[in-house]
Amino acid sequence: MSDESNPPLVPPAVQPPRKRRIFGIGSIILGVPLMLWLVTALIFARSLKYPAFLYEGNGQDVFGEHVPRLTRGSLTDVRTATGLEPQRFDAGIVQEDGFRARQVPVIGWFFAGSRREAIVLLSAAGGTELQIIPYVKFLHAAGYNVVACYSANNPKYGINWGLLKRKFAIATAHRLHDDGFDTVAAIGISEGGAGVLLAQSEEPVFKAIIVDSAFASLPDTLLRSPTLARLHPAFARTVLWEARWWFGKSLYSVLPAESAGAMGDCPLLIIQNSGDPLTPVSDGEAIRKAATGSAELWIAPSKGHGDAIFQAPKEYAAHVIAFLDKVFGPPPAVAQAEPSPTPAALPSVGKHKPRARSKMRHRPTATNDAAASP
Repeated sequence: MSDESNPPLVPPAVQPPRKRRIFGIGSIILGVPLMLWLVTALIFARSLKYPAFLYEGNGQDVFGEHVPRLTRGSLTDVRTATGLEPQRFDAGIVQEDGFRARQVPVIGWFFAGSRREAIVLLSAAGGTELQIIPYVKFLHAAGYNVVACYSANNPKYGINWGLLKRKFAIATAHRLHDDGFDTVAAIGISEGGAGVLLAQSEEPVFKAIIVDSAFASLPDTLLRSPTLARLHPAFARTVLWEARWWFGKSLYSVLPAESAGAMGDCPLLIIQNSGDPLTPVSDGEAIRKAATGSAELWIAPSKGHGDAIFQAPKEYAAHVIAFLDKVFGPPPAVAQAEPSPTPAALPSVGKHKPRARSKMRHRPTATNDAAASP
């Protein structure tokens, strides 16, 4: 073969040291700000997991001029606050999403009623007995059995914006079904409302749902919150993107309005405050518009968030009970009413054997956590 068919190999041109140095310096100049941008966004994202209200004020995501400023344990006995005899309700353990992946017990209070239906109550982020007791009172007065779930939100573990509450909702509903309650409804406030919608779209465990001050889109709600609203829009969206490292799930996927569109024919009552700065009326309208079943929207006369029960307690109770009675029918006559399958009708605590797979059980409890009614 001739030399023309095999041209000599030409060694690649060696980049002059000066050009390599310029390239390296340019990479540093561009890379350092990018790294600072991402690290700072990750720090800001932590504030979404551990918001200031868990450390300050009343420790819950509910506010308004008529919300009592009590703290956990301010009353010595839940029996004094409700005039009822609660029982401890155990619905097993669920795993939190995120890097901690902690095991969280699903516990609450069970208040036995005269009807066959049970209502699961999920509070707002950081909600305490202050928030739970008023709902228990009017629901129980209407004959409904009530399970008031504790909130797992606190300064140590932060909040999950409905992601954990959805697991609470499903676990509690399953436990009630196992205990003989075939008809279970849910009431969720703020984050709790979002959790109920997310839960029902995953598994249809509820026959009716009431959401109070729920957000339609978590990204939109957070972007208009004081934490992110003051930031540059591009940086704020980077914060939301990086928040997945704290929550174990993209916050852009937490869309309760879309979940409402995947709940089938489950009846839905939406309560939204007329002047709520966090979850405005437009959020309630978006949820109602997306719902595939019958959906009602009541705009409560309040400028707070999640405080309609305190602002207009009688009107609030009337709307909720009218909705539930429309779905389940009016309460039966006392003489004809069948006893509900409450833990009180079960064998004594010492003889009641819980299911082996979940180790859930009801048992009497004494607690020093309570709150007054509005």
